[in-house]
Amino acid sequence: MSGSAQPSWDLSAAAADGGSSSSSSSAGPSSLVSSPDDNDTGRSLLAAKAKKPAKKEEQMYVPPGFKFNIMPMKDEIAAKSLKPNCTECYGCDTQIQPLQAAGATNQLGQNMKIEVGASPEWLFFADLPETSSTGRKAVLKVWCMPIDKVHGTFSWRCSNTAEGAKAVQFLLAQQKVMEECGLLDVTIKVWPGRVNAVVPKHGMHVWWDGLWMEKAEGVSLNQLSYKRQRNFVAESLTTMLGSRLNRTRVVRAAIYDLLSSQCDRHAQNVFITEQGQIKLIDNLQALQFSWVNCAVDSIFLPGTQKNMIIRWGGNIVGKARGAKPRRSVNPMVVLDYRCYTPGGRLGTNYDPQLKQCLKKLSGMSAKEIQLEYGFPYEWSANVLQMRASDLYNKGFEWTLRYGKPRSFKPKSYRQQPPCCNLTVPNPKSPVIQCGHDWQDHIETPFGDPMGGGEWRRPYPDPGTYEGGTFVDEPFE
Repeated sequence: MSGSAQPSWDLSAAAADGGSSSSSSSAGPSSLVSSPDDNDTGRSLLAAKAKKPAKKEEQMYVPPGFKFNIMPMKDEIAAKSLKPNCTECYGCDTQIQPLQAAGATNQLGQNMKIEVGASPEWLFFADLPETSSTGRKAVLKVWCMPIDKVHGTFSWRCSNTAEGAKAVQFLLAQQKVMEECGLLDVTIKVWPGRVNAVVPKHGMHVWWDGLWMEKAEGVSLNQLSYKRQRNFVAESLTTMLGSRLNRTRVVRAAIYDLLSSQCDRHAQNVFITEQGQIKLIDNLQALQFSWVNCAVDSIFLPGTQKNMIIRWGGNIVGKARGAKPRRSVNPMVVLDYRCYTPGGRLGTNYDPQLKQCLKKLSGMSAKEIQLEYGFPYEWSANVLQMRASDLYNKGFEWTLRYGKPRSFKPKSYRQQPPCCNLTVPNPKSPVIQCGHDWQDHIETPFGDPMGGGEWRRPYPDPGTYEGGTFVDEPFE
């Protein structure tokens, strides 16, 4: 990348300055049109938002034919806001409903509140025009909605109209790669498209582009893991994550997240059906597209921070003073690929389509990957090339431990033995235990688990080892 700020692929080496990095996502053009999840998920302690980094100097690439009109002019929106509330739109071609207005849904005999996520963008349920008669719906993401989510009042909330377009371009590029690698079965499909609808109650006409997404069936793992009614735990929960669980999908989800350097795979971003089928959603925080201070973090990948949170809880992983182990095992611990691979290892034992895809990506330059798949920045293509090369040549386990980019040392954990099935010892109690002998030893690396730097809190660091080191080295 001539003239570009070069990334620090080994984030573990940057911990001394508190986890900061000079790397960043760059600001793109104003328009993008080409020419011709005690807090078990740890959100109170570990809602790890990347620090706003400095700008990268890399020139953004927009592939031929890509168009995404993110927002009309501010004056045009302001003029619309002065008009009467539209209760019905005669020229609109779809119906939308804000997720936050959808309330609860009945799943598996339980009332479960629909999660809207932490994104500032608006999310809607939307009818798919070609399948409206079947009742199928999509999820629609719209940037720059000029309505305050909480108060429902008009408010101009679009400081950078290019961000949404860049995100859509990145997701389409990532999707193209995963389709070629044969991994799309574990995630939802996304596509850009014009919206022509009125927001119920607010009367706001939306007539610009949005990101349309396949609606994942079932419930999020976050919703599922907090249901502690006795009958539900003893029957539905342990069955869905036991005999019905699609074990192949668990392994493929782990591959997907490591190949894409996924950093936001918490429990809200994984859906599961009553039949045990898994779907991944919200794949934006990958390949260091915007969270450049994160190498990889997923509940499916042992040794990453989110995986350790589901094992021990956010308070222990976040090193809260006086944190203690939980009585009950989080049922998501069984989403461990090692339980469903021979000898607990994947190595280079990939299916033929994936192996061929990894080989191809390994042999390409970052610039070639960027141009072929349409990534906005060569930066992300470089991360993908390194991950694919390591997976193909070194194998899954080596890449998970040593592949670049690497996590900050305080966020790089020693893997603990897997728990592969669950049991409820007392049917009258919702306490879940591992169904076999399980030596889960709680130990955390030195340093600040939030920023990835040195320990600076006013009490002793409970860490016991340097992150990124392993007792069974060398690892082959």
